[in-house]
Amino acid sequence: MTADRELLDEIQQVIDGSSPSLEPLAPAEAVQMFLDEERSELAPNTLSEYEDELERFVKFCEKQDTTDTTEFNGRLLQKFKIWRRDEAHEKEGSLSNKTMRDEMYLLRKFIRFLESIDAAPQHLHTKIKIPTLNPGEGKRDIEFTADELDSILTHLEKYEYATREHVVWILFTATGRRPSGLRSLDCSDVHFTEDETYIEFQHREGETRLKNGVKSENTVYLNDEAAQVVQDYIDTHRVDVEVNGRSPLLASTNGRLSDSSIRKYVYKWSRPCVVGKECPAGNNPDDCKAMKSGGHASKCPESKPPVALRHGYISDLLRRGVSLHTISDRCDVSEEIIEEHYSELSEKEQRDLRRRELQKQSDSNGGYF
Repeated sequence: MTADRELLDEIQQVIDGSSPSLEPLAPAEAVQMFLDEERSELAPNTLSEYEDELERFVKFCEKQDTTDTTEFNGRLLQKFKIWRRDEAHEKEGSLSNKTMRDEMYLLRKFIRFLESIDAAPQHLHTKIKIPTLNPGEGKRDIEFTADELDSILTHLEKYEYATREHVVWILFTATGRRPSGLRSLDCSDVHFTEDETYIEFQHREGETRLKNGVKSENTVYLNDEAAQVVQDYIDTHRVDVEVNGRSPLLASTNGRLSDSSIRKYVYKWSRPCVVGKECPAGNNPDDCKAMKSGGHASKCPESKPPVALRHGYISDLLRRGVSLHTISDRCDVSEEIIEEHYSELSEKEQRDLRRRELQKQSDSNGGYF
């Protein structure tokens, strides 16, 4: 009866044009309540991103002398949108539609939460307009070309064979997984059998959780070449340490390798000059800031982050005609996200891929060509 009474009250409020009684709440406290609500559903990195983005909104409220969420209105939200797009960042010009779309989706989710706890006017979230993207907008144009990758892997095989840095590159280029996924692996997750070698990605709560929880769990086959490097690394170069009773695959004297160290390895070896290539910018390595140490490698305009390897891996599978379903399962990414963000195929490559798919069905009997 209580639920029916509440429903009737809501219907009557709509008829009367009235709203539930709102209770004052400070913006900073509202953000903390929202984050507490989302904590069990989000990966730590994602939760941290939410916190950073919503802290900007709290600061904006302070600038506007808005100390109570019940005072939120469409005008305030529109002012924040413009401020965030044009002023509240260190980049030149305005933020991209892609960035603004992502942040406005989060703001809308936050406002809907406030409505649900009677801390903001009902239906306020509908006043937040989400930017639309043009075709192709939002896709990243980062990817290792086949020649770039071949040069790096050849150099590592010759001069850094089966070292920790070499095996990090092998795992990236053989699985297409995220840095956090590689970091989570234990030695026991690599299975060497007579017929095949495969890696088992397992979700474990804590510092080695997978991005999408148990949904990220699966097994990934390694080809013979990659498997041999991993085996030789374990046998010869892996630091023999245990962390909380587990033996991390990617280990250092300090324990399990950190995400930041994994990223540094990718930046480090993606600099052309360290693998025997000339600097495209014509810089002298002795004077280059990006050559001061491995920690400065990201300052090289030609170096690339781990996500470039993931993009390249997924795009390569697409070019070879591997189905979206197979790529999605292997790389722990939805088919929709692959199509929208990860494919680096040109229009011609996409056309050729569709042609090959249609040719597979060319023997069907029917009146359609």
